Amino acid sequence: MTQQAAPVAIPLQYSGNVLERRQRAAAEFMAWADHHAHDVLRQEALQVQMESPVLDSDQRSALAQQQVYARRRSHQRQLHDSAIAQLRHR
Repeated sequence: MTQQAAPVAIPLQYSGNVLERRQRAAAEFMAWADHHAHDVLRQEALQVQMESPVLDSDQRSALAQQQVYARRRSHQRQLHDSAIAQLRHR
């Protein structure tokens, strides 16, 4: 006789509190968003450094850092404005 392995049930602990679940979900999303934004900015900085044609390496690096900082600041402003708008509409 062969025995088949039964699927193992992993107990999920869901809180009955909706606010607590939303806070956990928001924290997970923000962690993902931060990680994703970091990856995107790193790739953009690398791309800018590779595509700058005439600049030497120091100028390319400074230009890339300025562009990355400007994009990051713009993204932070957008996230802040979006969060404020969501809080106002609740």
